[in-house]
Order: sequence, then structure tokens, then C-alpha cells
Amino acid sequence: MKNADKYGNPSYGKAYLTLFLAGLVGVIALVPTSVRQLQHVPGLPDIPVPVLAILSMLQPLVLLAIAVAVGTWLAPRVGLTSLLADKTTKGEPLWNRLRPQMPAALAFGLVAAVILPLLDIFFQPWLPASLTSAAPPRDLSFTVSAMLYGGITEELLLRWGMMPLLAWIGWRLFQRRRAVPGAAVMVTAIVISALLFGAGHLGAVSVLAPLTPVLIIRTILLNAAGGILFGWLFWKHSLEAAMVAHASAHVVMTLVTILLQLF
Repeated sequence: MKNADKYGNPSYGKAYLTLFLAGLVGVIALVPTSVRQLQHVPGLPDIPVPVLAILSMLQPLVLLAIAVAVGTWLAPRVGLTSLLADKTTKGEPLWNRLRPQMPAALAFGLVAAVILPLLDIFFQPWLPASLTSAAPPRDLSFTVSAMLYGGITEELLLRWGMMPLLAWIGWRLFQRRRAVPGAAVMVTAIVISALLFGAGHLGAVSVLAPLTPVLIIRTILLNAAGGILFGWLFWKHSLEAAMVAHASAHVVMTLVTILLQLF
């Protein structure tokens, strides 16, 4: 299917629309969590918090539109796959292809669910009270929001959009003779996209507390650690495997939080 890879053709449009709508579900799911977080932010404009929460969704919506466009164009060129896009454009079965990837996805989700809380506990003594008090409770509403926004939208932003772009740049600069990027370029793209994702959270953290070296390291490390795991899954399996791992990590972290509260 030569035409399936060309920017702007019907196959591209189908894949783009399918993935964008999937990401849009995650953006909408973020609204309830944003409402609760904004209630703890001092000095907000004299605008109802729900309206501010909806307005705050404009930025991720624009970024989602750009990321899906870039990923749908570049991901196939660097050997990265979305099963959902393939289902839409080529009619290939989604579940039959995803099922063999599920053990790795769930295992990586469990690893992320263990590593991230341990890192958070390690940094707790250096965190200001304003930051810890602003963290939303890990209840059902937060978990569903995190699964949909984190598991779908963030994976589209970072894995589907950023990672193929970095891999393509590295490929064209350093490995032009290869048919697809090699391991060095792909691993570099995984790590850089994860670090950029972590750095992207510094603005939101700075609203809640002054940025210190420890807080900067903590913010980048906590957000990048999972991204490296999910990026590897995307590279070796599919975007959907990374999505499953990301979403399942939030489920496990919520279950562990509930158990700790009970006992």
C-alpha cells in the first residue's frame, strides 16, 4: 500500500482521525482532575474553576492535534506501529495482534507502578507542603482520568508524536544508509522524549512551589522513568502496548494506595 504512507491521502486521514478522537477522550477525562487541582492554586483569575479547567484543555488539545499529525506521518517511516491505525486503514485485526503483547505490557505497567511510588517516597522529605497538599486523592475519578489521559493522550503526545520525530531526525543525520533507524537512534529517541516529558511538568510544579534542584530532578525523574519503559514497548511492540502499560500502572498504584489505607 504505497499510498497508505503518503501525507494527506485518505488512509492518512483515517488513521489521523481515529487516533485524534482516541486522544480527545483522554483530554475530556482530564477535566474533573483539573477542577480539583485548580482549587488549590493561589491567585487564580476571577473565573469559575470549571471554566478555567476547560480552558486549560486547549493546550493539550492543540498539542494532540500536532502530535497525531506528526506521528501518523513519521511513525511508519521509522518502523513504529499503531495497531489501531492499522485496523482503521488496512483492516488488520487489533486484538489478535495485541493479545501476544499483553503480558509484556502488563509486566511493564507493574514495574512502573512499583518504581514510581518508591521514587516519590524517596523525595518526600524534600518536598514543600504546598506541593504535597495539592496532590489529588487517588480515588476512582482520578484513576479513570489518569488511565484515559495518561494511557491514551500522553502516549499519543510523547510516544506517537515526539518519539518518531526524534528517531527520524537521528536516522536522517546519523544512519541514512539504514532502511530504518538502528537501536542507538531508537534508544536515544526513547530517553530524550521521556526527559522532555518530565521537563514539561516543571511549569505546573512551579505554580505550586518554588523550583529547587531537588524538585527539578524529582519532577523530571518521576515522569521520565515510566516514559522510558513505555517507549521501549512502543519500539518493540506497538503504541497500544505502551498505552496498556501506562493505564495498568495507574490501576496498580491506586490498588496499592487503597490497600495501604486499609491496613
